Amino acid sequence: MVGVTLSINGELKDLGAGATVLGHPANSVAMLANMLACRGRKLKSGQLILTGGITGAHQLQEGDVDSAKWDGLGSIDFTVKA
Repeated sequence: MVGVTLSINGELKDLGAGATVLGHPANSVAMLANMLACRGRKLKSGQLILTGGITGAHQLQEGDVDSAKWDGLGSIDFTVKA
């Protein structure tokens, strides 16, 4: 299972595991497919699906330096600019 840490300005703000997204990220995809099917719609090949956030949402300010790291996948760092 994938774990992630989120830091803002070098301070750890949040952490989480993919399993916390409805027990497993695939469960949210199944839920979406079932909800669409009830409306006579379906998922399409190649469609981008976001399965939910692993961490909570955090307010960012101009100048904040942010870093997210995923186990086995890598990291992303960015600075908030106006």
